[in-house]
Amino acid sequence: MRASFSTGVRVLGAVFMLCMSGALANSPFAALTVVPTGGQVFDIISGITTLPQGGTVTDQDTGVALVAGHIEYRAQDYLEASRVSLDGSFGHVTADVMRIDLKVGLLTASGGLRLVREGLSVSADSLNFDANAQVATFAGGVQSSDPSFVADRVLLDVASGDVLLEGEYVFEGGVFALRSPEGGGLLALKLVVSDGVTSYDAATEVAPEVLARFAPYL
Repeated sequence: MRASFSTGVRVLGAVFMLCMSGALANSPFAALTVVPTGGQVFDIISGITTLPQGGTVTDQDTGVALVAGHIEYRAQDYLEASRVSLDGSFGHVTADVMRIDLKVGLLTASGGLRLVREGLSVSADSLNFDANAQVATFAGGVQSSDPSFVADRVLLDVASGDVLLEGEYVFEGGVFALRSPEGGGLLALKLVVSDGVTSYDAATEVAPEVLARFAPYL
C-alpha cells in the first residue's frame, strides 16, 4: 500500500534543507533548497518526494542552481531530475536527465548533454562531476566547438579551467591539428587569458602536476 500526501512549498523545502544540513554537513551538496513549480507528493514509506511539474533546486555552498521539468529526491540520499538546465562552478549545463548522489557529492548527467563556460563549449553522452575534487569528466562522443576538438574522454579542472583529452583525439589549433597516436594518448590544454581573450595552449607532454590532478579519473 502506498502512503503519500501533498504538502506546501515552503514547508517541504525548508525541511529538506535542514535534513541535508544536519546529516551531511561535510557534503558539497549539504544545503539544498527545493522549491516546486506546482504540486508535490511525499511517500512516507520510501521517504521519496516527487515534483511532477518540476521546480528549482539551489545549493548555497556550491552555488549550484538548477531548473527541471521533473524532480524526485530523498533527503540525505539522492536527487534526480529531467529536462534540466543547470548552472554551477563548472559552467552552464543542459541535459535530459541528471542525478546528484548526496552522500558522496557526485553529479551525473546524460542525454542531450552540453556544457558551456568561458572558453569552452562541450557536448558528450555523459558527464560526471566530482564536487569534492572539482573535476568534471565527459565521455562518449565528446566534441567541442570552442576550442575545436573531438576525444574519447575529456577531463576538466573546474577551478583552473585546464582540460585533458584522453584516448583517440583530434585537436584543431587554427593553423595546425594535433592527432592522438595510434591506440590513443593524452593532450593537455592549458587555459590562457590574454587581454580579455580566452584560448588554450596544447601540449602532448602533460605536466606532472596536471597528470597528478587528473590521475584518479584516468
